[in-house]
Amino acid sequence: MEMRRTRFVNSFVAVVGLCALLILSSCSKSFEKPSSAGAAPTKSDAKRSRQSKPPVEPEQSERQAAAVESESVALAPPKKNEPVQRVVRPTLKAPQYDENRLQELGIHRYESKHLVLYTDIDPDLARPLPKLMDQAYTAWEDYFGPLPADSAGTDYQIVGHIMADRALFREAGIIDDRFRIHLEGVYRNQVFWMNDQPIDYNRRHLMIHEGTHCYMIGIPNPTNRFVWYMEGMADLFRTHATDAAGKTQFRVFPTDRQNFPGLGRTRVIEEEVRKTGPRLIEAVTALTPNDFLNYDAYSWSWGLCAFLDGHPKYRDRFRNIGGLVTGRSNATMDLRQTYKGDWNELEEEWLVFAGNVCYGYDIERTTLDLRPGKPLASGTGKAEVDIAANRGWQSSGVTVEQGQTYQITAQGKCVLAAVPKPWESEPQGISIRYHAGQPLGKLLAVIRTQALAESSPYTSMLQVIPIGREAQLVPKVTGTLYFRVNDYWNELGDNTGTFQVTVK
Repeated sequence: MEMRRTRFVNSFVAVVGLCALLILSSCSKSFEKPSSAGAAPTKSDAKRSRQSKPPVEPEQSERQAAAVESESVALAPPKKNEPVQRVVRPTLKAPQYDENRLQELGIHRYESKHLVLYTDIDPDLARPLPKLMDQAYTAWEDYFGPLPADSAGTDYQIVGHIMADRALFREAGIIDDRFRIHLEGVYRNQVFWMNDQPIDYNRRHLMIHEGTHCYMIGIPNPTNRFVWYMEGMADLFRTHATDAAGKTQFRVFPTDRQNFPGLGRTRVIEEEVRKTGPRLIEAVTALTPNDFLNYDAYSWSWGLCAFLDGHPKYRDRFRNIGGLVTGRSNATMDLRQTYKGDWNELEEEWLVFAGNVCYGYDIERTTLDLRPGKPLASGTGKAEVDIAANRGWQSSGVTVEQGQTYQITAQGKCVLAAVPKPWESEPQGISIRYHAGQPLGKLLAVIRTQALAESSPYTSMLQVIPIGREAQLVPKVTGTLYFRVNDYWNELGDNTGTFQVTVK
């Protein structure tokens, strides 16, 4: 048993060592390694940061570097009756500074249980930040599981630097002229550096983003080597909301620009979808560190993590990814294996989400029933279905065939909003407001084919057919017929009522 434990700990240390070398900057994919004094980056770090692969130390072999980018093995659960092994993480030495010199320069230290913060920003803005990081730490523990203790048994503390005037930090020897942050922030192990932000919310959410990286890299988990997951999860946690009592919720889907200023993740996805269509899951998980020199990579990674974390069918397996292999060293991540039984359905639901995502997108109300429909009997067959106004696409249970003629009729009323007064609509819609070029409340349809197309938008469920009160439909493809009541995807919750739809 002792030999087995020794082999395990050695394997774990090797994984942690690899993860420590694969530090992924947040909002920056290139940075230089600070010196033991706290900052001075080396030329070899700068050279590696310009390469397309994650940074690797010179002594690592090409085989090791290639393994970093592999996603070919399933995420394996612990074996049945496998004994629990004691795991420790390495004790990492925090940078040491001349505190008196920092005070003279106007760089102040703020400390809580899990954050030591050095910053030159307004003290009134800086004081609440360590406590906010402590709340984030609790949320990380709840989501990923606790970090293993270090060999010294010390409390885990992140060391952060928020820099309004970078010249002060350069003068203090914390950074030098070789230090680079290509976008807004960078981290290494449990230390991060970030530029100050003009909006307080942006400052807090970037700090949480960097802190999430620091926490995740401390977990012996192979997900740490996948840049889309690291950046997507950091963005997922940074989207937060704090109430009047100071309690903060993390992993909040952004509802609007006013309460979540400066995020813009949904806007970036919306713009790309309008131009070229949504990205497949495989395109998101294939993102490289160099892709994260641009903001669009962050948006797509956040989008995939937010979708998988928020979808009632997929979220349990997704949330298990981050903490399942804590204490293990022999598993890697492959989403296709994690969702092996329903990968095709997952890909389609993702495309519908990505093709319609917006602030406040209601993932719960837009889940899809993707069971294939059945053909109507020739000539006399018909189907009747109720379509709720407060949900996304709903299956009619009918397979329509290419080139056949179908008569669709609808009746009933629904209410699209209660404020400032109820907006009643019949299936033809109400023309006082439009969404996606059609009146709110109008009955719409899509046809879902059994297989995805080879080119964008990949799914036929993004090709909308206006129906209204009555329409004759001659499908261009064979597939299952879906309906929904036209409304903004973030305004379904206050809708009531149904339309009664007949297909024959």
